[in-house]
Amino acid sequence: MFFKKSLFILTILIMVFCCFNAVDASENITVYDDAPVLVENNVALDNIGNEQFNSDERVYYNPGNTEIVNLSESECCSFIIQEKNGETIYAFRQDGKLNGNGIQINSQSWNGLNILKQEIDDVDDVKEYFFHTIITENGWVIGQGGSQYDGDSRFIEQMAATMVLNNDISYNSLQQIQGALSKYHYGHFIIKAPDGRYGISFVETILTGTLQEGQYMVIPNYYSYYDKGNYRDYSSNPVDAIILICSYDTSGLNRRNLITYNYKVKETANGVFNGVDVYATNDNGLNAGLNTAGIVTHVIFKGQYFPPSAIPETSGKNFLGTHIFESQYYGNSINLVNSQPNMLIGNELSLKYRINYLSSQRTVVFDLDNNVDFVRASPSAGSYNYDTNQHKLYWQIPPSNSVKVIDLIIKPKIKGHYNVHAYIEGMNEVNDFRYYVTDYGVDLYCEDVDKYKGGDERLVAFLYDKSGVPLVGEKVTIQVNGQTYYREITKDGYASLAINLASEDYNVKVSYNGNIGKNQTSVKVKVRTTLFGTDIVKYYKNNTQFYASFLDTDGGPLKNSEVKFNINGIIYTRKTDNEGMAKLNINLPPGKYIITSINAKTGEVTSNHISVKQVLVDNHDLVKYYRNGSAYDVKVLDGQGNPLSGVYVTFNINGVFYNRLSDEDGIARLSINLPPANYIITASYNGASVSNNVVVLNRLISNDIVMRYQDGTKFKVTTLNEQGGLLKGENITFNINGVFYNRTVEDSGMAKLSINLLPGKYIITSYWNHYAQSNTITILE
Repeated sequence: MFFKKSLFILTILIMVFCCFNAVDASENITVYDDAPVLVENNVALDNIGNEQFNSDERVYYNPGNTEIVNLSESECCSFIIQEKNGETIYAFRQDGKLNGNGIQINSQSWNGLNILKQEIDDVDDVKEYFFHTIITENGWVIGQGGSQYDGDSRFIEQMAATMVLNNDISYNSLQQIQGALSKYHYGHFIIKAPDGRYGISFVETILTGTLQEGQYMVIPNYYSYYDKGNYRDYSSNPVDAIILICSYDTSGLNRRNLITYNYKVKETANGVFNGVDVYATNDNGLNAGLNTAGIVTHVIFKGQYFPPSAIPETSGKNFLGTHIFESQYYGNSINLVNSQPNMLIGNELSLKYRINYLSSQRTVVFDLDNNVDFVRASPSAGSYNYDTNQHKLYWQIPPSNSVKVIDLIIKPKIKGHYNVHAYIEGMNEVNDFRYYVTDYGVDLYCEDVDKYKGGDERLVAFLYDKSGVPLVGEKVTIQVNGQTYYREITKDGYASLAINLASEDYNVKVSYNGNIGKNQTSVKVKVRTTLFGTDIVKYYKNNTQFYASFLDTDGGPLKNSEVKFNINGIIYTRKTDNEGMAKLNINLPPGKYIITSINAKTGEVTSNHISVKQVLVDNHDLVKYYRNGSAYDVKVLDGQGNPLSGVYVTFNINGVFYNRLSDEDGIARLSINLPPANYIITASYNGASVSNNVVVLNRLISNDIVMRYQDGTKFKVTTLNEQGGLLKGENITFNINGVFYNRTVEDSGMAKLSINLLPGKYIITSYWNHYAQSNTITILE
């Protein structure tokens, strides 16, 4: 791990020499100021030490500006290592000339999260507020270095909170943080999610990417000293590695306190939680060619004062303590994977335990109870010994982060209740497994159920052994309405099934077929309805309405309660009266409907049919010859279906409205004197309407002709009577080329006109019986 040492020392000596001879010793590198330019998007593999890491790091900068590196200002540096399962090692080196201010580390609430925060120990001077490090309970790590005190430091902290709460390391937020750093021409900001996603802001550069397991980053106040690598090049212990990585970093001259945070799963007497181990080191600068041990300052960790003399020099460390995030319970350490609550005398009982989250050496104790023989054990790690006098098995587990498993085989000797009491020495967590040993044979009891829909009554089954002891934990099978349910006998001695079936009678089969015995029984379940409605047939807009009666879950009237009706896609809310009755007025157009009544109290839903009959009847399509005596008729009925006389019916045909009075038979009639064509007629009364087709046939028959000049062709028109037969003796008037001619219909039913016009195209119009019809005559040369 010291192969870099010579190169680092040489580099430092050169820089120190420059500092002593020129206060403004500097180098020029690119600085970000305006719109970002993506200059790197590595998707290849970076070789780091003996391992390879996928790199998705993006680097943004603006090539138009330069950075001046002043080594006397390039103080403070962050170091970070990504470990498995979201664990993180983070260290912050507090550099700078001695100002009398130490470091304080406290837990607090922060934007709804519990955190551990490191800041300057200068609580009396709010203008000097500066946070170094924030570790959140859910594993986010935040750090900053530079000179952005008070308002700018608070602004950066709030931008970090926004990214954490949104779970989004946003480029826009990093850019705003960069703007705050730019006022001072140096500084850094780092934020990392538990899964390794990170964002970094320098004055000149913004970086985003994902830190891989085993990878470290060095984030100083200038991008030119930024570095990444494999922490195992320094030590297999990540805490020791990060201290060494810091010691060889060359970015600072006034180096003093290094605080290291190890965020990981922690074992406590109360269980396993997320927590942070905190260490302090005096970075004396020796590995970087400096000697700064004398400027180390005090640290206050959660109220405990550590003087400078209590902070060892590199590469030592002083353990300041552990902070447990008590809201981040990681789960039970002892888990019983498989078991059976009841067993027969003479049988062996197999138990599998899984031990989670324990990383230090621990002893798990299993107290097997009296009158139990230990048969054997098979642990996945460690060793065990069994105390035959105390009936206890001790399992010694070596330190490991992996899951440990042990299989126990035991054999109870007599009938009775037993308990396997498992616990971890030094921790308060216990796991008790209680079981019962008995003889073969069971009794099964179940009673009929009679309930109203929505009631609380349940189907209850009791399962006992032959001594009358409830077989807690055994499962019974319940078959009802084509479905099979499995329910467990509870500590109260019974299993139950909620009955949420529709109102009806059901046959139920309850059975048990387990290791203790076999039995079955049959019962009946009656679910009574809480909703009554009747189908209705009514004439449109008469006084017949829909009524439904509602009951509560006890079968009494559902009084003064809101219920719902759904008809024609619309839901109506109505209130029941003191008798549990609710009414819905039916004013829908004639047709057939389904109405659904909903009892919100019991959850019951039922449907009925509603038929709304038409009050305009006996209407038919009409086909008639022009101006014959045929008319369109419709009959009007009252609310009881009787003919209704003396009321006006409105007819709409060809866009014109006509009102006609119904006669003593309830019939309203409209004469049709429209020209030959197809029409739709609509009759309306009191909101009801019916429509039909009306076809008026032509009584004047003629066709277009094509002829040669003076070839003797005549234009012919046929007239029909009101029934469509030939009609003779009628006078027809022809208009062609502006001249009118009168002709009489011959016995053949035709009227003829000789055509002696010059070649060309003409329109000829025939007039008869208030009707005109035009044709085209084409004369060829």
